[in-house]
Amino acid sequence: MSEENQTAADDQTTGSAELKDAQTSALVTASTFIIFSAIYWFFQIQSVRELLELAYG
Repeated sequence: MSEENQTAADDQTTGSAELKDAQTSALVTASTFIIFSAIYWFFQIQSVRELLELAYG
């Protein structure tokens, strides 16, 4: 009986660790995407400002 309980506890711990790893991976991926999107749009806006300055002085 205790062997079954130990196996169930190990499965729950493993499942919890896998869930935490998945959540951490999702957070890192989302953060990376948001940061690179912000950098991309910053440079796009900067480029448009430079083009407008060239066009209109």
